[in-house]
Amino acid sequence: MEMDVKPFDRHGTNDRVELIRALFPDLASELDAAATRHAAPSAAASLDASLDAAAARLMPHAGFADVAEPEGARRAEQHFASARIACGWLDIEMPEIEAFVDAGTDIGRLGSALAADPSLTAVPTPFGCGAAVWKTAFQRAAVALPDAPHEGSAPLAIGSTGDSPLLLATEAEREFDALDTPPPGIPAVRAQGRAWTLRLVPSGARPPVLGLGFSHGPHATLPEVLMLQLMLVASGSPLIDAASFTWLEGSLAGGRLAARHVYDESERAIRITCREVGNQGPHLGARTPLA
Repeated sequence: MEMDVKPFDRHGTNDRVELIRALFPDLASELDAAATRHAAPSAAASLDASLDAAAARLMPHAGFADVAEPEGARRAEQHFASARIACGWLDIEMPEIEAFVDAGTDIGRLGSALAADPSLTAVPTPFGCGAAVWKTAFQRAAVALPDAPHEGSAPLAIGSTGDSPLLLATEAEREFDALDTPPPGIPAVRAQGRAWTLRLVPSGARPPVLGLGFSHGPHATLPEVLMLQLMLVASGSPLIDAASFTWLEGSLAGGRLAARHVYDESERAIRITCREVGNQGPHLGARTPLA
């Protein structure tokens, strides 16, 4: 299921102000009339900004109203805050939670799962960005936090020749589009030419299920894992897969190969390598998302 949404500004202000005006029509009318009488050139914009700020104080959890557990709502809000920082590095605008709900995402179910399992992270994910956009985002993240404490050093580093910390194997780069596809059957929002999904991705240091070949899916997609890593950088949390590999959804080379993700802690780089689908080992596993 997909739905179209109009563009959002950096903080989702336009849509949020429309909602506020609908919820408080009398107050909005009175303030509009006062602004018209005083006729300041920026009165309307200033009014909307004031309404937005006041409503944010009154209704901080409005977007997660269907989440019964306060802990689930709190964690989801934290995850969305980290995702907005990641979207700044991607230079794209993220839909608000209401758009995912309207598209069919069961935010109540996801919130309950977040409250019950601290290893899960809500990951709003864009598809169709392309390899160059992701590489640039990781480069910006490394520049933004060059001295951030993370196991004694920043989590990401620019290569000696100025390369991005995101390193793709030849097959993964050549067939990136095959890895940049939304998972079928998952509610998706369309915004600015991209499809967005919201799923919970296991974000423990190692995959929860290890020692499996690629056939033991479904797997997290490449954009979901990349978005998760950027969110972890944004929140100052340790990156995943420093001592493990995670299979990624989508086969390559006519079905012979599949991609896998690893964080090279010594090089402070994200590596996407490829192996035959039958490959398995004690440190290779699956992070099956929950939708």
